[in-house]
Amino acid sequence: MSLNAIKVLNLKPKERDYRVADSGGLYVLVRPNGSKLWRYDYRLGDARRTFSIGAYSDAGDGVDHFTLKQARDEHEKAREAVKAGQHPLSPAQRAAMGKAEAVAKAQAKAALANRTFGAAADIWLAAREVGHSAKTYDRDQRSVRYLKSGYRGAEGFGDLPVDQVGAKHLSAIAKKLNRPTRRRVVAAARKIMAVARSEGWITISPFSDVDFNAGTAKHREKKRPAITDEAKFGELLRKIDGYTGKSSTDLTRYGLQLLALTFVRPGTVTKARWEHFDLGKAQWVIPFKELKMEWLRTEQGEPVEDFTVPLSRQAVALLRKLREISGAGNGYLFPGPCGGDTIDEQAMNDMLHALGYKGVHCAHGFRSSASTILNRQRTPEKRRMFDPMLIELQLDHRDASVSARYNRDDCMPERIDLMQFWADKVDELRDSRDAEVEEPRELAKAA
Repeated sequence: MSLNAIKVLNLKPKERDYRVADSGGLYVLVRPNGSKLWRYDYRLGDARRTFSIGAYSDAGDGVDHFTLKQARDEHEKAREAVKAGQHPLSPAQRAAMGKAEAVAKAQAKAALANRTFGAAADIWLAAREVGHSAKTYDRDQRSVRYLKSGYRGAEGFGDLPVDQVGAKHLSAIAKKLNRPTRRRVVAAARKIMAVARSEGWITISPFSDVDFNAGTAKHREKKRPAITDEAKFGELLRKIDGYTGKSSTDLTRYGLQLLALTFVRPGTVTKARWEHFDLGKAQWVIPFKELKMEWLRTEQGEPVEDFTVPLSRQAVALLRKLREISGAGNGYLFPGPCGGDTIDEQAMNDMLHALGYKGVHCAHGFRSSASTILNRQRTPEKRRMFDPMLIELQLDHRDASVSARYNRDDCMPERIDLMQFWADKVDELRDSRDAEVEEPRELAKAA
């Protein structure tokens, strides 16, 4: 039966906390000291949460104290947020967000009176702060800083009126940057000019149809250390499983084990959230905004799609164990020490160094290990077991050739088989001790 105002007013304290339900997960928690607190229990993904609305008052202020009617209003807003896949916000949090939005709008309005490239950049950057990961936004800020203030002797043009900016200004900076950074900075500059056009400050962008890579050296990717020999890879897996150290390294070990089974990028593992996993369906859905080169994919017109990682039986079993450790934490699989959000990639590399693999194998190296070993697999008839392009697709290498071949089919059944084969192969290599395996170079030196 739902609550009414008289019933809530007459609730008396007992020796222990007790709750009286209203409806839809809303209830009042009565404490022994007589306080009455509005709470709402909800579930988002695999996590069960409690949203604290505030304290009860028969003359609530709607901020910290709420009448029954006010609590129900807040409860309804919270339910709508959960339906949308978001955690509820308190009135104070909503007010803070509203204030931040008002400040951003005021800043954008003030920028209109100063039609410089820097002003257009500030408008674009303010819009990028919402809906993008912290890593992406940091890169955007860095790109804008280069464009406004210059880089390595090349002058910035933040103070220049936007209608006086030409291709030569951006070209001078672009020539100082390596290829990946150049692409990000040029993409940012073009989007900033699009803002200037939408504001009516210019009619055409000076950066359109200009190849800012012309006359620059081709970027060379530095190969990261990785073990691709099966016997040595099996030895690495055994050493990871047997590593003992401080209690804080337990999560790092789980991180390396998950990395070995899924061969996603290390940063994707460290920032993984429980809400993105469906262990029942054996799937890990990585949001598009968390993917590498998200900004470039968007610019090149690739589909804005989340990336699904099929989970093997071994990966699901590992995640179930991990959830017992971190499932009730801050929403991340690998919460960081001392109140930090998450562990970082360096923590995994530090463990590999401690095992003697410095310069031999790194966290990112699991991708090379999986790719190389999977590409070597042959049938009894000496044919490839897996199409190399399928492996590239599972690695999330979205170049033009992969897009052209797989843009109409995500090959999920084949990828499920691939990932289960790989997990079984990982078990096989870990359990195989027949081959003689040399110690990693750094470990041998230490001995």
